[in-house]
Amino acid sequence: MVKLFGVIALFCALNSFAIYFPPSIDRGEGRSGKAVFVDFLSANYKITYDLGNKKVWAKSLITFIMPSSGFPLFDLVPEPKNVKLNGKDVTSSLLPFPNVTTMRVVDSYLENGEYTLEMEHEITANVKFSFGNEVRSAFWTDDLHDRGFLELYLPSNLEYDQYAMEIEVKVEGASKDYDLITNGAIEKRGTNDFNVKYPEYFNASSIYYHLMPSGAIPKIEEKYTTIDGREVPLIIYSNGTLLLYKQKALATLGELEKDYGPWPHKKIIIYGGGYGGGMEYCGATETDLNSLGHELTHSYFARGVMPAQGNSGWIDEAMASWRDGGYQQYSQDNLTATRMAGHSVYQRQTDGAAYSSGMRFLGHLDQKFSAQGGLKKFMRFYFEKNLFNPYLTQTFEQDLDSYFATDLGVLFGRYIYGTSMDDGSYLPLKSFKSDNPVHRIRSKSELLELL
Repeated sequence: MVKLFGVIALFCALNSFAIYFPPSIDRGEGRSGKAVFVDFLSANYKITYDLGNKKVWAKSLITFIMPSSGFPLFDLVPEPKNVKLNGKDVTSSLLPFPNVTTMRVVDSYLENGEYTLEMEHEITANVKFSFGNEVRSAFWTDDLHDRGFLELYLPSNLEYDQYAMEIEVKVEGASKDYDLITNGAIEKRGTNDFNVKYPEYFNASSIYYHLMPSGAIPKIEEKYTTIDGREVPLIIYSNGTLLLYKQKALATLGELEKDYGPWPHKKIIIYGGGYGGGMEYCGATETDLNSLGHELTHSYFARGVMPAQGNSGWIDEAMASWRDGGYQQYSQDNLTATRMAGHSVYQRQTDGAAYSSGMRFLGHLDQKFSAQGGLKKFMRFYFEKNLFNPYLTQTFEQDLDSYFATDLGVLFGRYIYGTSMDDGSYLPLKSFKSDNPVHRIRSKSELLELL
């Protein structure tokens, strides 16, 4: 009977997320069988900073469910070593999705069921060793490039999948103490020995992680009292003016809580990094002062309610940009036909048209439904209804239709999916990868300087 209940629970869990799983794909190159998107149940990572050899090593143990038979997919940009499936040596290979993305596939055919996957690899991205026997490291991410999330550093799944993560961090050979600033629950087990647990609703775009020698960057630590009376740790650190970041943060937090409800996360982390623009994480941001409000908005839309894929990322960028512009209304004459949500189902990055065309689209919806309370009122409802759940553009559209008792299919078709457009009328996704004032594309050297 216990086994039967376990099977039923497994079926129900998979069924509830079936809408978000991308379809299986051929392995290509004459190889038989389908590569299958899986459901991560948990991921345990051990990261060791070896100061003597100036290397960073990671060991990973992932438990996952195969929803159907085939070859399991995951992603990791660095080359994995010593890959094991249920304790047995296996191989993995890169699988190109033509003109869209790349992932890794385990070269072992599996029936549906639960499995474990182990591997080791070296982390090199955004790690800086100094001559003073020090190290700095961060998991800077990027939603405007393919493979720009956790997979840059650790094996992960795509954004549709939420799962509990735990990271053990050790700095070996250090002559000083280290600080780890992250948006998980930290337990310090010894000198430079940390254990961090992240919530089960986190996904590949959620984790904020920054390791540095203690005191390397000036910091404020205090409590923020939310509108519903909770005391949330507030950490602000920067080589800039901490007071200015604090003043703007408190003003923005008050505004967002009034508009959309209590701060949803267990921490507030703000790194005033500079270099223009910023990036959002769950309850955290690396940002300059001008972009701070935009990035904090993303803790409601992007890392509060969460896009399940690249075709859905336009919503949160449009929302934060609409807020930046004072929630301006737009007529339909101001709209531009796009395919922001009309790219491949395997699309992983956000179409940059969200900042302009997407923002105006939301402003038009606000105008269209102003007699019914407008879009801001809906977005509060949408946030409360879907907090910490993934969404698709299609489910966003369905909620709008239901809330306003309307049918927005024609508007979404032309301005979001691009179903009524001629091939020559659309600017391809790659054309939107130039710098924008909020999520400016930083160079590798600038990212290292942020450490």
